[in-house]
Amino acid sequence: MASADSGLPALQALLPDVQLSKPRPLGGNERTQVLRIAADYPDGNRGSLIAKRYSAGEAWVRELAALSVLPSAVSAPRVVAAQNAPPVLILSDLGEGPSVASALIGRDPAAAGQAVCAWAQAMARMHGATVGLRADFRTAIEARQGDLPVQDAPFGNDIEDAVRGLDRACTALEVRIPPGATDELHGLAKRLGASGLGALTPADACPDNNVLTNEGLALLDFEGAQWRHIAWDVAYLRVPWPSCWCSWRMPTDVSARAFDAYRDAATPLIPAVADAQFARDVSAAAVGWALITTTWFLDNALGSDPVLNPDKPTPTRRAMITHRLASAARSTELPALAELSAVIGAALAKRWGDVPLAFAPAFQTAQ
Repeated sequence: MASADSGLPALQALLPDVQLSKPRPLGGNERTQVLRIAADYPDGNRGSLIAKRYSAGEAWVRELAALSVLPSAVSAPRVVAAQNAPPVLILSDLGEGPSVASALIGRDPAAAGQAVCAWAQAMARMHGATVGLRADFRTAIEARQGDLPVQDAPFGNDIEDAVRGLDRACTALEVRIPPGATDELHGLAKRLGASGLGALTPADACPDNNVLTNEGLALLDFEGAQWRHIAWDVAYLRVPWPSCWCSWRMPTDVSARAFDAYRDAATPLIPAVADAQFARDVSAAAVGWALITTTWFLDNALGSDPVLNPDKPTPTRRAMITHRLASAARSTELPALAELSAVIGAALAKRWGDVPLAFAPAFQTAQ
């Protein structure tokens, strides 16, 4: 992508009445480049904005569609300006406060536990505020997708990919898929499908995709936004953090308090989360995540297992995989998938030996 300074005139053209200057890169990924830009307004006020430049793909469509339908009750960036060719968003800047990730890799276990509960409450507010907005989200996508077909609820594809990936993995490990395991995984696509207890989700609500503001924890990064059964998000507390670099273990009591915090915040708007069935669905989603992410990470883990994020303390993929499979193997909710998790875990233990997943740095001194 272009350098920060070289793209400033194009960003300035989107906001001709605001003087933009001092672009500062904030990172990004293969999909985006993110900048913080100083902003001088006609009334003399000064502040800053966030600019995101997108490569080809669905990220711009998903993020803009999601942010355009979010109710004010959800603390998240707001769209200031948008351009589709090339794809750019200018967003409100929610500041440089700490994130849940910074608490997890800090030294204060109490602060880390509070941050995890704040994450759960932020997700509950998002789910509760958007639970009836699927048609609006779909309309917002269609208004922006152009010739690129963008599904509002693509997670079923991830489950189908996992079915194929597990077949390849078991062949490579020379283990047998237990009877009924594939059917149970297919069944999760229906049981926890988008037509069930669904809401809008960032889909990558990792501990670093948020920022603490004066109004509470705000969610960031809606590049993968989609409509999904809410159990998949809440299960992030159990796995934990399946799609994230900071997937350290958390103490059981921290996860339990955060789950209760989610339920307390979500129940007034989504009464079903108070039912025992919802807790079982979250447990099932945690098993699903264990196997889905095993297919994501296994090739690298079987190789040299390179560090997931060289700039930050992070567990190895091997540790994440073995911890998740061991947890899934104890499941009574999905017995065939529990057996599959145990079979794969045993085959990996023969190769790797004992590869424990450490607690997040903030919790290590408390153990």
